[in-house]
Amino acid sequence: MYRAPRLMGSLSGPGGRSARVTDRVRDRVKSLARNFGYDIRRIDSHVHKRPIDFIRSRGVDVVVDVGANVGQYAERLRSDGYAGWIISAEPVRAAFEILAARAAADARWQVLDLAFGEKQGCSEINISEASVFSSIRAQLPSAAAFNAESRVISRETIRMARLDDIFPELPGGRSFLKIDTQGYEQQVLMGASGCLAKFLGVQMELPIVHLYEGTWRFHEAAAYMHERGFEISNIVPVNYDFADPVSLLEIDCIFCARRT
Repeated sequence: MYRAPRLMGSLSGPGGRSARVTDRVRDRVKSLARNFGYDIRRIDSHVHKRPIDFIRSRGVDVVVDVGANVGQYAERLRSDGYAGWIISAEPVRAAFEILAARAAADARWQVLDLAFGEKQGCSEINISEASVFSSIRAQLPSAAAFNAESRVISRETIRMARLDDIFPELPGGRSFLKIDTQGYEQQVLMGASGCLAKFLGVQMELPIVHLYEGTWRFHEAAAYMHERGFEISNIVPVNYDFADPVSLLEIDCIFCARRT
């Protein structure tokens, strides 16, 4: 009769002692983290996918970054190893100046001093103390409840363009659209009705709790994209509701072009 060899050291040998020590250290670190209000959990690679994972999966080499602020999204793409074109659009003057300075040394990062919307022309934008909250939309009281730095401190006249009009001038390639415009996402898409089908994916920040007047609901955004040939590919939490910490406030949603 075949007798399986005994696994030496699996529990009592050096490897076993090392494993037990590792377990104790891990448990101790998790315990300390919980004392400070944090919970450490392992996240498997298939659970949380980043925008860069989608971009790589589709061979994207042109990213159009609408609502770029000071370039955080573009810099994150570069740090993740993306080497293709980035076209960043930002209408707020102070934010654009920082954006342009950051992009100056990057030959494949172009910047546009404008907002995208449904129509070409000019508009007024509300400038928040923290510029990431600046929006063409008027704020609701929930914005201040979420973050006091969302308060509006001034207004600016900005230039508006339609993405349909600008798209032919952009570098050609396999394109991806990111929109983060604080409640103005639908208007950006309405001005891209002619070129939207040329994007392999669209990433949008969408509200669960509404911070701005007149914004669409999540199911309305999903239906709008479905009607235009896009399905939900990935959802990533952005912020949670301070009043209800287990409930989402905003999400990043990636829509992928429907396969035919």
